[in-house]
Amino acid sequence: MVIGMKLLLSLTDQSFRATKSMGIFNVSIGLARGLMNCPGVRELHILGNNECAESFGELKPHVHLHLCDRPVPRRLGRLWWDQVEISDVIRSIDPDWALLPKGFPPFFPRPGRTRLACYVHDVIWEYYRSIRCQDSPFPRHELLYFRSLGLRALKAADLVLTSTQFNRSRFEVYAPQVNTAVIGIGFDDEVLPPPPSLPEQERFGLLFFASPYPHKLTALGMRRLSAWLEQLPEADRVRIHVIGRLPAHAELPDERWIQHERLPFAELKLLQRRECRATVYFSAYEGFGMPPVESLRNGVVCVASDLPPIRENVPSRYLFRNGDEADFIACLNRAWQHPQELELPDYPDWNAVAERAVAAMRACSPGE
Repeated sequence: MVIGMKLLLSLTDQSFRATKSMGIFNVSIGLARGLMNCPGVRELHILGNNECAESFGELKPHVHLHLCDRPVPRRLGRLWWDQVEISDVIRSIDPDWALLPKGFPPFFPRPGRTRLACYVHDVIWEYYRSIRCQDSPFPRHELLYFRSLGLRALKAADLVLTSTQFNRSRFEVYAPQVNTAVIGIGFDDEVLPPPPSLPEQERFGLLFFASPYPHKLTALGMRRLSAWLEQLPEADRVRIHVIGRLPAHAELPDERWIQHERLPFAELKLLQRRECRATVYFSAYEGFGMPPVESLRNGVVCVASDLPPIRENVPSRYLFRNGDEADFIACLNRAWQHPQELELPDYPDWNAVAERAVAAMRACSPGE
């Protein structure tokens, strides 16, 4: 019997510059690195481009990178890749398992004996169905397309991997027989203590995550932060570093707000460590909620919306109710006044998450 599996991982459309979701980009690259070190994988094939290759360094002998000279597919090219080319490549490589880390399988039947695992991150179409179409930045046909792909993953994949028990509970609503394994999300960066206090607590920066997508509640977050500033004695000294794009027609309130848009992760961590006493993360819907965990691991307190998946991974003392302005202000005041009092749970690294994924696939393959 051959020990270990032959595994294919598709990263072809994962790009820091092009992705709509930094969370899925980081998860995809982290999972690939973990699988490279997994003893249960004898042969690993990664479908990626040169940008992905930069994240891996020197490849081990059992790891093979394909399509590395191809650009990231865009628009119709991305659609063609998802629906046609991925099946052709799976057939040519003929792995035991094909793992799609963004969670979307093709509508066409997959070829050959290969089993399919999809890492499904959420069912966010629930949120976008609940808001009016004119409030959504997505065309209606695009929402229907991704909802259809998500439902196909739940109903057609041999195994659905996900990050939280909350996701599993939502999947079962749409596909009661879905075979799901909750493997979590990994974090390989060094865990840092809180930054040393500056003289007289002269760290007056605050990091605020913004987004043009409605579920990130950027406009609400800006209103809540403005109300918080009004009651803060040293409000004129505060600088709010805005990470991400603003919604259409939104503007920063005044010169205390500094927009950075998208930052590489290393630069983001450095900004937090050097200038910020706290981080603020608003959201109406999450599958996991990576920024609050990443902030805590970077030694910076993060207050975040009290949502079920975030509650699974972030201490409750850092969570606020979106609909309660007083609760938000009280929560942020605690973080602002006591930045050194950091509560940090244990989180797995990507090697551990990759081993969980491989164990779940092997459990679906008796006799391997």
